[in-house]
Amino acid sequence: MKTIRIALLGIIMLIVLAACGGGNVDEATAEKYSSKAEEVITLLNNGHYDELYEMFDATMKTALPLENMAEVFTPVIEESGDFEKMNKSTVNEDDGLFITISSAKYSNKNRIYTITFNQDDEVAGLYVK
Repeated sequence: MKTIRIALLGIIMLIVLAACGGGNVDEATAEKYSSKAEEVITLLNNGHYDELYEMFDATMKTALPLENMAEVFTPVIEESGDFEKMNKSTVNEDDGLFITISSAKYSNKNRIYTITFNQDDEVAGLYVK
């Protein structure tokens, strides 16, 4: 079941990334979505899955129910070690979706987060590498 959910999230992200023929955004928009991505990452790091779940759009809520979030994300965060800092974020827009790619430094392993926001600023995609 966990593998299916991760695969589904991966497929959603691949579709979004494949459509990333969109353009860069202005500085204010980049700052807005970089900040929102950092909020998502902070919630993940702190295990506040209920707050993160409330940021999801309907598709994400269906693909990743709240009761499964700890099972999916806790091992990844624990493997990473202690959060140290955000490194860099980029934001692109495509068809009303804002795709952020953010790198984060941890004590054991760095992570790349791809977080997509829809026009209502809801999380429409979340991938951790």
